Amino acid sequence: MLILGIDPGLNITGYGFIETAKNGFCIKQSGFIKTDVEEGMPKRLSTIHATLSSLIDQYRPDCLVLEKLYSHYKHPVTASLLGHARGVICMLSEEKHIPFFEYAATSVKKTITGSGHASKLQIQKMVEHMTGAKKESLGPLDTTDAISLAVAHAYIMRSKV
Repeated sequence: MLILGIDPGLNITGYGFIETAKNGFCIKQSGFIKTDVEEGMPKRLSTIHATLSSLIDQYRPDCLVLEKLYSHYKHPVTASLLGHARGVICMLSEEKHIPFFEYAATSVKKTITGSGHASKLQIQKMVEHMTGAKKESLGPLDTTDAISLAVAHAYIMRSKV
């Protein structure tokens, strides 16, 4: 199964295509989409949409996984901006007829590390361990977060079988 994990963001959107195997996981492709902060919102969202659409056409994932939206009540603008990027990705899932899944960050952290309050660096180390990838090849933490979403989804699906 090929799983696409996406860590949405208006500035940086991380993504990771993970292939599941009996003995673990293989990163097929991962990276990030950086939008230009000088561009308007429509252009930035269009960049995210076009890049992910092209990647989906190229790799043809079996499902798409996002983190559930969470934002502290003191930061409503952050939630709104993140919601725009998530909306584009959800729409893309429907356009490409890809099953969509989402998980709370604490659920992903607990699945990956055993602790729902793990740090981003702890997540990164576990992703390195689980996939055999080197820190340098994973890129920014946005990419690692996206890969962790895909790996967590694979574990959760295995536990349901």
